[in-house]
Amino acid sequence: MGTSGHDQGMMMPMMKMYFHCGYDDTILFKGWKPSTEGAFVGACFAVFVFAVLYEGLKVLREQLLKKYSVSVGTGTKTFHNSYSSETMVAETYSTVQPRMLSGPHFLQTFLHIIQVLVSYLLMLIFMTFNVWLGLSVVLGAGVGYFLFGWKKAIVIDINEHCH
Repeated sequence: MGTSGHDQGMMMPMMKMYFHCGYDDTILFKGWKPSTEGAFVGACFAVFVFAVLYEGLKVLREQLLKKYSVSVGTGTKTFHNSYSSETMVAETYSTVQPRMLSGPHFLQTFLHIIQVLVSYLLMLIFMTFNVWLGLSVVLGAGVGYFLFGWKKAIVIDINEHCH
């Protein structure tokens, strides 16, 4: 008797550890195994949308961080000279000292947890080595960056986890 933990009479299907095409892969969960080509196309579309939303989540976190870390105020300044008097309205920016026990930090922490979870799920989908699922992840990330990336406040992406 072996100590492998499973019945010797049942053979478990092996995962393909090379890039392949087809539609018979299990995607993340035992119950998510498309059995037809149409179901697989739908799964690829769902993965694509998931990757697009992941890129949107990254930009949302950055926008919220910017919103809660910079305080914008307006002020007026009047300039006088011998000929006229001019009033100028100017925006002033000041950084807000972050606090660990604050609503914005709790929200950022929650969104960070979601972002890490989604990034690992996308990585696991790519690691099925199914070419179509991998393309869905990559193209979804590309389209998501196209849709949301132009809103990024900074050039260096400090919250990148998987790619």
